Amino acid sequence: MLSALLRLPPPLREELLPSGAALFRQAVREQQRRGSWRTLSTLAVRVDAEPGLVERGATPEEASATYWPLVWAAGRACDWERARRLWQPLTGPARAHAPLLAEAMEDWLSSEGSPTPELIASALERLPPVDSLLGIEPPNQRVSLPPPRSLEEVEGALLSLYSLEPFPVFAGRAETWARAAPAEVAQAIWELAGQLAARELWLRAAEGKGHTALSEPASLLARAVREGGAPEVLSAPTVQALRVVATGLAQTVVSRLEDAEPLCALAQAATLQPSAQAWVVQAVSGLRFEGAALPRALGLYQELLTRTANAPLWARAFLAWCEQNPEAPNAPGWLQEGLGQLVATEPSSLLSWLGGAEPSERMELIECVASACAPDLVESWVDVCWEGASEELRRELSEAVRILLDRSRMKQGGRQLEQLLRGARNIEDAERMLMEVEGAMEQVYSSMKLTGDGLRIWRRFAPRVLTYQVEFLEEAVRQASSDAEAWDAAVRYLEAHPGNTGHIEAIRTMELSGLEALAKRILERWLERRAAHVQALAEAVVAAGRMNTPCKYLHPVMEAFMRALAEQLPALHAPVVEQARALAHEHGFRLRKRGASRKKKAASTPARRASRSKKKPAAKGTAPRKESERSPPKAVSPEEGEESS
Repeated sequence: MLSALLRLPPPLREELLPSGAALFRQAVREQQRRGSWRTLSTLAVRVDAEPGLVERGATPEEASATYWPLVWAAGRACDWERARRLWQPLTGPARAHAPLLAEAMEDWLSSEGSPTPELIASALERLPPVDSLLGIEPPNQRVSLPPPRSLEEVEGALLSLYSLEPFPVFAGRAETWARAAPAEVAQAIWELAGQLAARELWLRAAEGKGHTALSEPASLLARAVREGGAPEVLSAPTVQALRVVATGLAQTVVSRLEDAEPLCALAQAATLQPSAQAWVVQAVSGLRFEGAALPRALGLYQELLTRTANAPLWARAFLAWCEQNPEAPNAPGWLQEGLGQLVATEPSSLLSWLGGAEPSERMELIECVASACAPDLVESWVDVCWEGASEELRRELSEAVRILLDRSRMKQGGRQLEQLLRGARNIEDAERMLMEVEGAMEQVYSSMKLTGDGLRIWRRFAPRVLTYQVEFLEEAVRQASSDAEAWDAAVRYLEAHPGNTGHIEAIRTMELSGLEALAKRILERWLERRAAHVQALAEAVVAAGRMNTPCKYLHPVMEAFMRALAEQLPALHAPVVEQARALAHEHGFRLRKRGASRKKKAASTPARRASRSKKKPAAKGTAPRKESERSPPKAVSPEEGEESS
């Protein structure tokens, strides 16, 4: 991976470095524990070419701990120039915290591994005397145990190695022995090494050590299971070790690589035992991985899904992949194959997971599957989940159909754009053409009439999804072969959305499709159902204003509201009524008081004005009308003129 990463251009390499650096630092720690100096010297060459492999996203302590073994690896390989360069980031911290060590290291590097005693005398003088009572062993007195050559020698050799060497040395030596031994002896070595690794893990967990300390024995136990062919004797210890690691998690969300590594290694090993697969799948399905733990988790998901079809596990894997690859156009084959297998064999489990998932996770999964899986697979998935789905879930599943239609339009538009660009004479001409069409492409795609696969998908799902989104009503109107068919689609949509928003959406759909007569017909239907109901009309006015309804449809609603308000005694003062009245005033609608007249034209005669100014006497024998008995004020629209004072 490193050679491919270093060949990338700098911008793309910068994008991948944070996750790559975390994996690199982990690899250095692992090789240091194993004492693999040859591999570390190769890694030192990579760091010399790209220091970001150590430093990106690391604390100063982590960076220093990674540089230290690389300096020694380069020195052991006699690559002194590189060793001196790798020592530079450590110079400052070493001089500040361990000046004698810094001086000795610089002398060792400058003399290329052969410092004179005088140069390092000050450091040697500070070394404590050898005292076996204090646990300090004389130098160069390492245990040298011969590898076992027969089954009888395996137990004694491994137990001696385990008791005399630190665990990292034991793990590396045991693996070396197993790889060089005959098959029968190697099998015995792996079985006993796995049991000792499980013991070490339990001891460290009992001492309260963190997940970082559990990684070493967990890694050896997992290797023993894989290399030993999943022996039955390691089945129970592996599952028990997995329980210990999973129980030690602070929560069900795993974000640190240090926590994910032992968990994933043991889960992959445990699932090799058929009797443990069900428990492992259930345990992993209850966890959620994020951040730095995602790459490791995806490897675990892939291995588990190749062995079993499980809807919760597949859903969790797909969500993890989406988080790790938000811009990827196509899901990997193992995820799509997993969905295909579930659709064919476990459709009820898919529906069960969707019904019980958190709404945000469910919607994220629906959008990701519809965007990144093959269209025919998405269609089958929606089909098998639709019948038993609740109304809310069907509404969410309809989003998958909308995304499929958009993908079809984009594909169709892409072909048209490709045909357009074929006429370009050169690069400059192509760039100019792209700039000209860029702003209009979204609008073109949204209004494009479906053909081919898109039309087939629409005809398959239109009867089911029409009422869930206004985009489906727009599509139904575009595909309608007559005004009657478009009207039937609008009526069905309005039956599901009888409120103000549904009517406004239907009006705008007809207006955008050039069906003005149908838009007015919907307006009439809307007003008929709210006739003379002041509050209902007020709510209609406010909704129409909020949704920027064109004035030729907004004004009739305002006029109906003002007339109903004029006839309503006493007048309502609900907040929505006042809000609608203020909006109507902004558009020039007023209530005309009784007795007030319009401004007359200049041709009106003075005699008529004089006669209108006189009060008409009451008929003989009748009392004058009280103020409350007078006729209510009338509404005046902008078209009728201004209000008289």
